Amino acid sequence: MAVNDPLAKTASLSVIDYELLANKDAAEIKKLVQASETVGMFYLNLRGPRTQTIFEDVPIIFETGQEFFHLPPDSGEKTQSLREGMERGYHATKGFEYYEIARDEFQLGKWVLPATFEPQKERITRTLKIFNEAIQTVLTELCAAANVDIPELSDDPTVPSDTALKLVFKPPIHDAGKVIHPWHTDFGLATLLWYDEVTTQLPIYDEKGNQTDDWETVPVLEGSVLINVANELAAKSGGRFHSTVHRVVAPPGAKRVRNGIIYLLRPYKA
Repeated sequence: MAVNDPLAKTASLSVIDYELLANKDAAEIKKLVQASETVGMFYLNLRGPRTQTIFEDVPIIFETGQEFFHLPPDSGEKTQSLREGMERGYHATKGFEYYEIARDEFQLGKWVLPATFEPQKERITRTLKIFNEAIQTVLTELCAAANVDIPELSDDPTVPSDTALKLVFKPPIHDAGKVIHPWHTDFGLATLLWYDEVTTQLPIYDEKGNQTDDWETVPVLEGSVLINVANELAAKSGGRFHSTVHRVVAPPGAKRVRNGIIYLLRPYKA
């Protein structure tokens, strides 16, 4: 199903207000828990005093990312940013490129940014901090509701993890509605997605709860990010919280460059 189909079904997700959640509003916590028990994906409204800078910082980070990703493949900045193993640093894969910043190393002052990104270090620092605090707030309330005690609640960057901020660059090669990433769930604890283009779809289930071949599109909600429960948190909750099945499609309109930013909350390493 193409996302530019005028008859495409639209998903209806809960909207959680981050300011209310951070202030321990009981009704907002209840909404969060219900959303995580059912769909497992929800909007987090970041229009508030704690997070307002994000709406200026992220577009500029995107512009800087464009400069970096348009460097030649053999440029020093890209080759020096290559990392083996986990998705750290710069990687070029079929159909897209990304640059992933390790939360722990960055917060401890051990991460060296490429020269192109260095002038925006303050903006990157603010963005990482806001996303981390937002997703940790969500994690704290969900664990409290499920009476689950996990070490990641300590939010300690000195304990190794694979938590990271990922910048994604996708060249203009996909037609609108093309499935870029088939259906899947996310590993880790939770995923935060800066969501300003219609690219996410959720499956439609039949009366017996079985996944069908039909999909509904998640619309953009201005001022909000998307957060979804991931596999590790679902398992830790004993299945109470739902790890969301979803897929990624090319947005409506003409082929064009797409930028993305994702915050991945992952467990501590054993």
